[in-house]
Amino acid sequence: MNFANIKFLYSLFIFLPLIIVAFVLLYKRYRKVLLNLFNYNMLPVVINNGVFKIQKVQLFIYTLIIILFFIALSGPQWGIKPQEIKTYGLDLVLCIDVSKSMLTEDVTPNRLEFVKRVSQMLLEKISTNRVGIITFAGIAFYHCPLTNDLQSVKDFLSIIDTDIVPYPGTKIGLALQEAIKVLQQTGKTTKVVVLFTDGEDHNSEPLSFAEEAKKEGIIIYTVGVGTIEGKPIPIRDNSGMIIDYKKDKQGNIVTSKLNEKLLYQIAEKTSGRYFSPSYSEFGIVDGIVTELSNLKKSEIKSKYYHLYINRYHYFVYIIILLILIEIFVPKNFWIKI
Repeated sequence: MNFANIKFLYSLFIFLPLIIVAFVLLYKRYRKVLLNLFNYNMLPVVINNGVFKIQKVQLFIYTLIIILFFIALSGPQWGIKPQEIKTYGLDLVLCIDVSKSMLTEDVTPNRLEFVKRVSQMLLEKISTNRVGIITFAGIAFYHCPLTNDLQSVKDFLSIIDTDIVPYPGTKIGLALQEAIKVLQQTGKTTKVVVLFTDGEDHNSEPLSFAEEAKKEGIIIYTVGVGTIEGKPIPIRDNSGMIIDYKKDKQGNIVTSKLNEKLLYQIAEKTSGRYFSPSYSEFGIVDGIVTELSNLKKSEIKSKYYHLYINRYHYFVYIIILLILIEIFVPKNFWIKI
């Protein structure tokens, strides 16, 4: 059983003992007053006539009515019924770069944490859409399937790190290829990809896949993460202390820089938009939300929720019955029982 307004049930637990005490005191006072009206010799006659028994029955009925009244107010529910809920929105895939270059600290605290914060903020504002997540480095994985349960998406976002894809490198093209494959299976819905990356790519032909996305009607928004000047990629020990920086084969420290040109070209090919990190977290989120709000929404899912059925009226019927019994049943009926 479920209760729609359980606070009234809690109130019953608080007030019922007080009501019972009040009725007990009332009964004792009634008994005392009644006994004072008769002398000792007449007392057995009064008792045999069941005056006290009638009073007890009445107080019991009143107590039962009060209990049932509070239960009815609490909105008792049981049983389930199916109800179709139609959801309108779009299908959105977040492609998140988790390569080691995303540990660069040219944004606070680093590029990957910046992306996770922006993504969490974005999810707060797109509640009617279906969202999935692809993470990528040297290969792309469809880690979080498209779902309306955005809390599950948030939970997944919280555990993303650079070890979730155990293949080094950055292949943006593979991420776009995987996103296209996922969105091809969603039917006739508005399809969107939001790509979070620093734009470094290792010969994965992202522009070719952007062209393929355009043919499929997929819009790609790109979010640049990092700075044009860039910074070295830190290597930390288990305690979080920086012990070195990533180096190339010649032993030179690698400086990871934002490649805005590529990200702009990817977005432009699909009539999307490029968002620079200079927009700030709030600016990026508001910009993406504005873009999404201008897109056509489709019915992306119809699912059945099993809802509890309100049953308070049964208790109301019993209350009415008890009131009718109190009014119309002769008092001497209780004496005979």
